[in-house]
Amino acid sequence: MTISRRRLFQAGAGLAIPVAFGPAARATAAVPAGLTMFTEQLPTLADLGVIDATGGGSATIRMVNAVHRFHGALGPADTFAYRTSAGAQSYLGPVIVARRDVPFDLTVRNELGAHPLAFAIDDELVEQAVEEGLVAAGTNDAVAPRAAVHLHGGNTRPEFDGGPLDVFLPGTEFVYSYENRQESAGLWYHDHALAITRLNVYAGLASGYLIRDDNDPGDGSRLPAPPYEVPLVIQDRMFTQEGTLAYPANQNPTTPRPWAPEFFGDVATVNGKVWPNLDVAKGKYRFRVYNGSNARFYLLKFMIGANAHNFHQIGTDGGLLDAPVQMNKLTLGPGERADLVVDFAGLPTGAAVILTNNARTPFPDGPQATRRGGAPLPQIMRFTVTGASGYTAPLPATLRSVPITRLAGQPVAATRTMSLVEILDAAGAPLTALLNNRSFASVDYRGVPVGQDTLEVWELANTTGDAHPIHLHFTQFQVLNRQRFAVSQYTEAAYGVDPLEPGTGLYLPPSVTPYLVGGAAPPPANERGWKDTVAAMPGEVTRILVPFGANAAGGAPLAIGASYTGEYVWHCHILEHEDNDMMQRYVIA
Repeated sequence: MTISRRRLFQAGAGLAIPVAFGPAARATAAVPAGLTMFTEQLPTLADLGVIDATGGGSATIRMVNAVHRFHGALGPADTFAYRTSAGAQSYLGPVIVARRDVPFDLTVRNELGAHPLAFAIDDELVEQAVEEGLVAAGTNDAVAPRAAVHLHGGNTRPEFDGGPLDVFLPGTEFVYSYENRQESAGLWYHDHALAITRLNVYAGLASGYLIRDDNDPGDGSRLPAPPYEVPLVIQDRMFTQEGTLAYPANQNPTTPRPWAPEFFGDVATVNGKVWPNLDVAKGKYRFRVYNGSNARFYLLKFMIGANAHNFHQIGTDGGLLDAPVQMNKLTLGPGERADLVVDFAGLPTGAAVILTNNARTPFPDGPQATRRGGAPLPQIMRFTVTGASGYTAPLPATLRSVPITRLAGQPVAATRTMSLVEILDAAGAPLTALLNNRSFASVDYRGVPVGQDTLEVWELANTTGDAHPIHLHFTQFQVLNRQRFAVSQYTEAAYGVDPLEPGTGLYLPPSVTPYLVGGAAPPPANERGWKDTVAAMPGEVTRILVPFGANAAGGAPLAIGASYTGEYVWHCHILEHEDNDMMQRYVIA
């Protein structure tokens, strides 16, 4: 009998992970000798570099090969970086700071050479894309990497979205025009080239993009500002003993290939440094937290000894919440961002606050222990409290001059069930992951466009055993609720019995309503803002209210930006899934 991930999931939480993710399937590498924790200093905004776009105009960045030291005990690693003409970035890139309603043009030059992770390129994925007419014949990403810059969370015209097909080759450039018509938010820009996103981002092509407005002017009048505003780009990585980037291939004997279903590194990096330390003054810090990892979810706590230090979340992916939400832990999936304020004022000089992580891999029910196939990463970085006085102004009780327009109760043009499925080999190992059981090459989406300035409910029905962070380009949405459903019965009704065959079943899939179990749970308080990425949990329907334009709420203008028509994509932000093949297109007409 073929054992699928769905059947394993239904058997109980202890069987949520298939054979493919066991210890024999996940390659490991010993952490290089001398890799001490908390001895590297965290790069801040000043170190990463800033492009000031608040006055509009234009700027140019170059995608280049670089050499980067992640830790003093590591040798140099070949990397990619976004670099300004005057900058010396060797990993990641400068943070772009823009202003609402102030347009800005970004010219990006592709000057990339030999790929640092050429050994991990899966030629089968690229060749398949060539056969499907999605990638140009003769493509050789090992020596001439394709690239596309996506402004993640950005409300952009389709021609400037930087989607997976909008690639350009070394020796060429592209000009992205950003109108910045959305409210203040912590966006980010990263590579999105079809079939190699996971490797381009892993090599270093990602950085932050902050939008300011009157609620968040960035001058310290309302919220902590630099040097008390600090981005935290959290990424797990793996290194060879020499210090170069490692990326193990899929070791499952039934599916030997460079592509692996997920990557979990054994070393934490923040802003490009291994297990760094940040010296903090006694006061409030605003941390713009990015989960920039390929596949790892984080369950983060700020720990002082055995005690969790409370903090406030003030913003989600798409902007500020109505009011701060006090918390002592935060779950963050790949692609998600959180805007946090942490107060160190009451702590003694010399106190150490450790940012810890207790999320299982795969999330949420994977094994915790390494010996059972898990990939724990319990510590991320340290904050050391100094004797200096810092930002001590009170945190505003109200963060926005106008509350978030609530979409619940507004007229809905359509409710769509969107399924998350996996395709398995005869041994139950993942071959690919799909949305609506269709490959990215499928054009079925053209028959079911969404209307401009309409509001839809998307029901993300996760039939797999893991959580998937689902990201929609163009828009920001609101989480409505989550509800359990009978996975086996729904999957059989939609696609037939296991093993699941790709391309079968109706497009769009049938409603999940007859298979619902129990009541719907509303989102937690810190998830009630604008989102562009949401964790779709296994065995659950995650309902999101999606506006396809700035006038999709009963005529009331929304703060998500402008209304455009054209083609965009939505996908899982586990980069290995996105590359193969958990990504679909949709069109606004």
